[in-house]
Amino acid sequence: RLLDVSRSAMILESAADVIRCLKVIMDDPEVTLCRIQNRLDPKYDSNISAGYRDVGLNLQIQSDWTRRLGIDGHVCELQLLLREFAELKHDEGHKHYVEFRNMRGC
Repeated sequence: RLLDVSRSAMILESAADVIRCLKVIMDDPEVTLCRIQNRLDPKYDSNISAGYRDVGLNLQIQSDWTRRLGIDGHVCELQLLLREFAELKHDEGHKHYVEFRNMRGC
């Protein structure tokens, strides 16, 4: 099942900012969270993502506007990134992650 045709990221300064952002999203009555992947959790094995960490959300926005457009059932991805990881992602880091992922066959 295809989940993230639409993907975006928010770059945040601290873990506290990530938590505040997540709370605002969770409290929004027009947003349905379908899945949360907390790759910032210290228990998360970052070896499976080549050291990459974020909080990945799959969500739906169900508002009058999205219903009129017929996209209220669409699931999109929102990545909550700490600035340090975002900077790595935009340098050589993303290239290395893609190479790592391709070697794993993901």
